[in-house]
Amino acid sequence: MGDFYEFCTPEEVYCLNAVGISDIGKCRKNNEDAFYVPSPADDIQNLYIIADGMGGCNAGEVASRYAIDSFLDYIRQEQISHGEEDIPDLLAEAMAASNKAVYEKSNSTREFAEMGTTLVAAAVQDGKIYVAYVGDSRAYLFRKKELNPLTTDHSYVMELVRLGSITKEEAANHPKRNIITRAVGIKEAVETDAIVEKAMRGDILLLCTDGLSGMLSDKEMADIIGKRIALEKKAQRLVEMANERGGYDNISLILVDVGGKN
Repeated sequence: MGDFYEFCTPEEVYCLNAVGISDIGKCRKNNEDAFYVPSPADDIQNLYIIADGMGGCNAGEVASRYAIDSFLDYIRQEQISHGEEDIPDLLAEAMAASNKAVYEKSNSTREFAEMGTTLVAAAVQDGKIYVAYVGDSRAYLFRKKELNPLTTDHSYVMELVRLGSITKEEAANHPKRNIITRAVGIKEAVETDAIVEKAMRGDILLLCTDGLSGMLSDKEMADIIGKRIALEKKAQRLVEMANERGGYDNISLILVDVGGKN
């Protein structure tokens, strides 16, 4: 099984409990995913990030980790000067800084040439969920027994869905479903999409790479997240089920109990 980080820290309204896990899967020789879940000692709290790297040799691993580190560095430098109303801008700016850092590193040596990564970041603050993303790693919100996507993949097949050429069901099995149209670090600049969602008590936030969402349906993930078991057990079961289906890719996810406990 993969690596775990878990914490529960008081916020103004909610007590957040979060679990992150990353597993190499059954078919890959290395793990190109990376994630961030804050520990109690971290200077950045209530921020969660998933990245799925790509590139030759170990460049994917470098891209995903470097993207997250650069994102966090920007947040550390700028968060004091941004109020709550500025959180979407702060996340978008951090994404741009991350993109710049990965792009420059990819152009610094042949070893890292053309590396890139997906990146989805979610901040939970004062009863709101803020999400910024690039690529096809996803954010979902589990509410009242249903799991609904907050993000829309930046991918070739989702563009076909948007144009009405294929259905979402057809996209799930399309031979070009792994082709993404945006990634951090591939170009000098990248467009970031953002979402703001009001949180409700009992909500669970899921961030994941396509190693999970590509193996399980939204309904299957919802059934597991809805079980009355510990958050860590839910994460373990999601990874186990993705591996049971073949584990064709690295599998990474973060679960955040947004509503927390009284």
